[in-house]
Amino acid sequence: MTTVRKTEKIANAAKLASEWLRRPHALPEKWLYSLGLRSTAGLRLPDFLGIGAQKAGTTWLHQNLQHHPDFYFPPHIKEIRFFDARFYMSPAQYAEFFAPAGDHFTGDITPGYGALGVSRIRFIRKLLPDVKLVLILRNPIDRAWSHAVMDLADTKQRRVEDVPEWEFFAHFASPSARRNGSYVSILDRWLSVFPASALHVVFFESIRERPRELLTGILEHIGARTDVDWSTFPYSDQIKPGLSAPLPDAFREHLRALYADEIRGVADRLGGPAEAWR
Repeated sequence: MTTVRKTEKIANAAKLASEWLRRPHALPEKWLYSLGLRSTAGLRLPDFLGIGAQKAGTTWLHQNLQHHPDFYFPPHIKEIRFFDARFYMSPAQYAEFFAPAGDHFTGDITPGYGALGVSRIRFIRKLLPDVKLVLILRNPIDRAWSHAVMDLADTKQRRVEDVPEWEFFAHFASPSARRNGSYVSILDRWLSVFPASALHVVFFESIRERPRELLTGILEHIGARTDVDWSTFPYSDQIKPGLSAPLPDAFREHLRALYADEIRGVADRLGGPAEAWR
């Protein structure tokens, strides 16, 4: 991670902490929305949520949708994180991010949402009953390695080869890494609250193989038009593989064993590119 990116990350963390101290805690107000005692009428809330997965192409999606003439996104921020890190804010404060959207489509692409618990997902359904959901899945072995490289090497400005092996094994076993790679659980939790028609699942591998087709499907799911000037979209740009260093065989075999059931479960349920994960 460059010094500039590291500085930006620190600044964003400081901003979150500052907002927590400045704003009143909004949980009691959320209860009113949950109980139906307060309406979201008049609030401009997102039309769709990008719920993950982490390190699976959500930045590519955000960059492309920004080029659609009928979409608006809050400037200078990709992950609003209202339903996790900024849950202290009120729905009215959340709506401020989208107020300028007007009649344009708008959304919140925060990959951490995939790991939310059922109670939080129920609140989302209460607040956004008609919201569309987009989930991008990636081979969990590659996702786990990319996640570890980001946290242990890039963020700490170290070379991958300088990171001790035990740190990688500890990261692979960490609750955060396991939650983000537990796709079957993510699908089960979200589909226990939202109808299947609300959730559109695509694959990281298709971003490389069929990017325009994948993007078209997402637009159709959201309800946006697809008769646009595709030459203005960066959908063909090579996305960063997130594998800034080759995955050592020892780590690959460890991750293959760790995610064997996960890979089998997703492949059995969704097929498609997940079949190649086997």
